[in-house]
Amino acid sequence: MLVLFVLLFRMVRPGDILAAFHEADPFLLTLAAALMIPNLALQVLKWHFILRVVEPRPPLSATLESVFGGFFLGAASPGRTGEIARGVFFPGHSMLRIASLTLVDKGFNQLTVIVLGLFSLAFLLPWPFSLIPVAADVLIIAAVLGIHRLRPFLEKLLHRFVHSETIDNALAAFDALSPGTVVGMLCYSVAFYSVYVLQFYVMTVAFTDLTVIVAVKTLPVMYLINLVLPVSFGGFGVKETAAVYLLGPFGMSGGAVFGAALLNNVLTFLLPSLAGGVVTALFSPERRSKDHS
Repeated sequence: MLVLFVLLFRMVRPGDILAAFHEADPFLLTLAAALMIPNLALQVLKWHFILRVVEPRPPLSATLESVFGGFFLGAASPGRTGEIARGVFFPGHSMLRIASLTLVDKGFNQLTVIVLGLFSLAFLLPWPFSLIPVAADVLIIAAVLGIHRLRPFLEKLLHRFVHSETIDNALAAFDALSPGTVVGMLCYSVAFYSVYVLQFYVMTVAFTDLTVIVAVKTLPVMYLINLVLPVSFGGFGVKETAAVYLLGPFGMSGGAVFGAALLNNVLTFLLPSLAGGVVTALFSPERRSKDHS
């Protein structure tokens, strides 16, 4: 992450960044901040939706604690892998089962980023190379639609080595892959992704001119790069570098793009993670166990 920021400051002068912050539109910055409300609400509702396969289903208040606590746990891990420990906020439930469902929740988010990112990448690549991401999208979607067929094979294989209850908890992800749940998760994931991209778009427009067409071609690719390069914490450094590199050819000022990406990362990652730290510090397993019982 530090190396990326060193490279960024060789590409963008600090004075340009300060000037961009000074000239940013306060109204649009406020609007971008306000979009955190649907951003967070969709994440909580999506997680609560997938938890319907858990018996008994945790209350919405526990789901809220789990999501914010997951932000904090993910903040200290590349690629936010720490979020698979969300189960600590559900005492009385199998940690392995909740971790399996967390992978489904995050997996749908990443699937959306990958599919739409590859779709946008096709507009940036020259012919016939533009066909490669399109073909990759087709293969990924086909693989996801057929992934439920793996459960019998995995169940039979694992039963030879592991206790059956452990296997059921580990394969809980497949319980969440019924047609109705898949459709619901896709709707939640696309809605969350749309708000997430819109938030970055509004933030960038607050700093510089960015047309919708250019945004559609570049922002999904930026999130794709951020996903496939989990070499920093919260995307700091990766997202800023990708934004400057992708938007620069379209006439965007490096200082403005850097400022927008940095501020958006603070808004969507750092602040929720700090709030999650407070939730984690105040969390009481004993109280939650009583609520569960």
